[in-house]
Amino acid sequence: MTVTARVAASLPAPRSVTLGDRGTTAVWDTQTTSTTRTPVLLLHGWNVDARLNFESTVPALSDGRRVVMFDQHGHGKGVRTDSVFELERCADDAIAVLDALDIDDAIIVGYSLGGAVAQLMARARPDRCTGLVLAATADRYLETRWERTQFSVLDTGARNMRRLPTRAQKMALRRISAVACRRYPPWVLDTVRTADPVALLEAGAALGRFDSTSWAQTISRPSAMVVTAEDTVVPPHRQRRLADLIDAADVVEIDADHDVPIRNDPRFADALVAAVAVVEEHASRT
Repeated sequence: MTVTARVAASLPAPRSVTLGDRGTTAVWDTQTTSTTRTPVLLLHGWNVDARLNFESTVPALSDGRRVVMFDQHGHGKGVRTDSVFELERCADDAIAVLDALDIDDAIIVGYSLGGAVAQLMARARPDRCTGLVLAATADRYLETRWERTQFSVLDTGARNMRRLPTRAQKMALRRISAVACRRYPPWVLDTVRTADPVALLEAGAALGRFDSTSWAQTISRPSAMVVTAEDTVVPPHRQRRLADLIDAADVVEIDADHDVPIRNDPRFADALVAAVAVVEEHASRT
């Protein structure tokens, strides 16, 4: 399936939300209220913003349910800071979004990098997580010699990028993104280029350091896993390993690659809806 045009999704207008002294971020909130259905918080992946990752799924997920998504640190219109990108800080940002919207707890849906953030969030603040739906993500991202080389390049690139003037940073991002997004239409490239160049590279390096293998099994909240079975970025066997570690109540597999969220593929939305329903059912029993 090719990417041709941006999906015409009926999304709420984003608004700028202040997260205390952490900064501001763009938040999409369907504001659907229900006494029986648990809100959902969507955490997007690396290199994209919330809209690009989830706009094709929000209409299906928000059928009678409140759905919230926001741009993470350095991505899209997410928090901008001089601090080094940390996944733990992203988890704190997610809690701050719930606080700002007066949401006590939610089902946390994390895609790729967002899945790492979701795991950290559930570990640190299980009281705010009704359950987890993890998709196209893993317990660790660095295992092979080639991956060590890739993440080392990202780490070095991030340090070098910090030394450049702002204008030079933007020019470097334009060149890097032109190569990375050459298979996609211009609107995908335009979205990637809204990111903070330094934070983007630091986020990739942070993924290389992430490893939940020793503690993922301690996550106590009901969980489900969406496996992208043709994934060339996060190997499917690692996704299935994480599903075993968290004792996922359900594993939904779709024959798709890592970029399935931006390909307007209805199977992705269907998989998330099914996984959220399983998690909510199991949470209601506890």
